[in-house]
Amino acid sequence: MKKRIFIAIHYMELGGAEMSLIGLLHALDYSRFDVDLMIYSHRGELMEMIPPMVNLLPEVPKYAQIECPIKQVLKDGYWRIAIARLKAKWQYRRYAREHHPKDGSAIFQYVDNAVRPHLPSLHHLGCYDLAISFLTPHGIVLDKVQAKAKAAWIHTDYKTIDTNAELEHPVWSGYDHIAAVSEEAAKAFLSIHPTLSNKIVVVENILSSVFIRERAKSIETSILEKEMPREPGEIILLSVGRYTAAKNYDNVPDICRMMQSEGIKVKWYIIGFGGDEALIRQQISAQGMEDNVILLGKRANPYPYMQRCDIYV
Repeated sequence: MKKRIFIAIHYMELGGAEMSLIGLLHALDYSRFDVDLMIYSHRGELMEMIPPMVNLLPEVPKYAQIECPIKQVLKDGYWRIAIARLKAKWQYRRYAREHHPKDGSAIFQYVDNAVRPHLPSLHHLGCYDLAISFLTPHGIVLDKVQAKAKAAWIHTDYKTIDTNAELEHPVWSGYDHIAAVSEEAAKAFLSIHPTLSNKIVVVENILSSVFIRERAKSIETSILEKEMPREPGEIILLSVGRYTAAKNYDNVPDICRMMQSEGIKVKWYIIGFGGDEALIRQQISAQGMEDNVILLGKRANPYPYMQRCDIYV
């Protein structure tokens, strides 16, 4: 009999974790595994890349409210979830006043803990051989899904974010396996949660080279030349990722200015989206790098841009 795998993720917007999941789904042997994929909110450019062999579970309305604007949650009539999210915000603000975090990453566990009691059980789906929570926070899969074994993924360098380790620890410790996408990510995580070393495994992102090369050819050269023009003697750099503190893109304009001052002709393009966009644009203006650091915004397919650049950063 085939093994049954359950995988959960919030949405399929453009992002490293979401792209990593696409790679994993394309790599699985469907003659050996039946895969149920639960996406809390069926949205995002990467939805179309989900392989047809995957059983995409229907959207559960209450789960879709986890990251909707609270006004919309109230409008849709889910007032218990709205109140829970407001409670989580209040709890996080109390924590932030005392600990002065450098980013807002800790809030996700507060939201998870507050909202989870109001979400329906998923036990009707049966018992899986493996349940995977692919993106933090991980309390939902731990509490709502039946499985013989459970695994939670780490996609972030824990040295670059602030979390409430005491609040998170019971969730992480409930999993059989904690999968880090690199040795460095594993080390950073264990510097915060050293007692979980027996659970940690490294599972590097899986992306098919054939899939990437096919995608890299799918945009006309004339479009790329217009979006990433190249001047004689100029070096083209490219980065792809969310506009968040962990990516450090707000320092790119200063780095670019220093290279320019050394006589290196460079243009640095950044594909992505996120809450730090205004900060990055502010830094571009402050460093006078409007012609050298260009935010391209969202691109469902970044691979043609990677192929065109000189150096991917």
